[in-house]
Amino acid sequence: MDFFSIGLGLACLSFVLGLAWRVHGRPGSRLPRPSAGHGRVNRGLAAGLADIVLLRRTLRGGKLRWAGHTLLLLGFLPLLVLHAMDGIVTRPLFSGYEPTLEPWQSARNILGLAALAGLGLLAWHRGRRLPSLSRFQDWALLGLLASILLTGFLLEAAKMSSPADFERMVADYFPEADSEEFIALQAHWARENGVRFERFLPTAQEILEQGRELHEDRCAGCHAATSTAFASRALADALPAGIVLPRTVPPIFWHLHVGLSFLALALLPWGKFLHPLASPANLLARGGRRDSGFPASALGRNLALEACTRCGQCSLHCSVSPSRRVLGNADILPMDKLADLRSWLDRSLDGAPLADLVEGSHVCTECLRCTQVCPAGIDLQDLWMSSKAALSEEGRAGVDGEIRKRSAGEWARELGSRRLGGVGSSGPGLADRAESFWGCVQCTTCTGVCPVVAVSTDPQRDLDLTPQQIMNYLRMGLKAQTLGARMVWSCTTCYKCQEHCPQGVPVADILYELRQLGAGTLRHKGKP
Repeated sequence: MDFFSIGLGLACLSFVLGLAWRVHGRPGSRLPRPSAGHGRVNRGLAAGLADIVLLRRTLRGGKLRWAGHTLLLLGFLPLLVLHAMDGIVTRPLFSGYEPTLEPWQSARNILGLAALAGLGLLAWHRGRRLPSLSRFQDWALLGLLASILLTGFLLEAAKMSSPADFERMVADYFPEADSEEFIALQAHWARENGVRFERFLPTAQEILEQGRELHEDRCAGCHAATSTAFASRALADALPAGIVLPRTVPPIFWHLHVGLSFLALALLPWGKFLHPLASPANLLARGGRRDSGFPASALGRNLALEACTRCGQCSLHCSVSPSRRVLGNADILPMDKLADLRSWLDRSLDGAPLADLVEGSHVCTECLRCTQVCPAGIDLQDLWMSSKAALSEEGRAGVDGEIRKRSAGEWARELGSRRLGGVGSSGPGLADRAESFWGCVQCTTCTGVCPVVAVSTDPQRDLDLTPQQIMNYLRMGLKAQTLGARMVWSCTTCYKCQEHCPQGVPVADILYELRQLGAGTLRHKGKP
């Protein structure tokens, strides 16, 4: 067993075990099962393929990201199929294939540079727009791919300049060469192909011509001029004059290049590394669909959980991202929430991280933005709605759910003993300043235009207090009685009440402030 066989075997074993682990148990019984008649895979095959090949969803997130992904895809994928797998793909398809002939040498350099350029654009974009959202795995994936490409260039450059490969070639294909022919061939390869030999070689024209003829007769069938591999040749020529690489250098670069490739294969099913497989599969299953298919199929949810690329687009477009800055909970943003949702489904999340997931799930307004912008086509809205339902079934309904377990009067008794200062850190909020609500004349205009009141058949039962009643309670100094009112927690912040108030009372702002104050109080319920 050699290095290649052992490395490939271990990498394949890791790949199979990791893939089995990723597929097993998700989403399991923790998410509600799809209703009958739902869950069929969308059959928009052409649209799904267009999303994969043309990266249409990625383009919606910005031209820079699209250019980076396109260059990486167009560069790395042909290298993987035609170069790394040349023994089972390229040789059977192209008779007379040799990696040191044209067009393979120049194409390999062009594709490698394109992939590196794509990685550079993606790294620049992530560092510029997503520094706070990036994690170790995000940079590790970019770094691993870049290392594979760079060691490939270094390996080719080392083989060009090293005399060891030249001598091995002569021993295999020109063993009968005498000393004069050997020196002539050395002189030609040193001048034309950049090989560096330890001894001084003649430069006489007749010797170089003899070397060229020997090359054409014995070597040209398998070796094109190394100048066609322009990037690798430039690296080889960059070595200071007079330096001859030790014979151990090409094998070292070969082991690095192959070892890193095996590492990438071994890591493919683990963490973020799976998304190059899962994202195209999810796009194909979604068939170009950009809205939510709630409730999704079990297959769709499995793919969605694995397809995230951590590109950050969902978090950048999240409508409740300001809450993340105020509350300091990373799980309010979709990208981080999805990672903790995976852990919760694996039953490996508890304590404070679970509390963050519950809060982040219930802060979500289900606005659909994240689903619409996701370049991997993940139906995030389905995951949020189904996970919220599953969390609520386990008694984790969040602040809103806790509020609805008791009446406004019960919460008044619970919260009456607490210090209910303003939301802001600079002093009392709107609900504490008389000038905010003292102008209310109880005309009921705010209640009359409120869509939440309009859809209720019994506002006193469903909402506890109407908007103008809340203003009146505040005028009487009964702030604690308003925090648990269902009206505060059912308000959609449409601002109709505030826009129509003839006295200019900031009704919607006050309701939102009361909700934030109540949420903050419940978050620290265990504190005096």
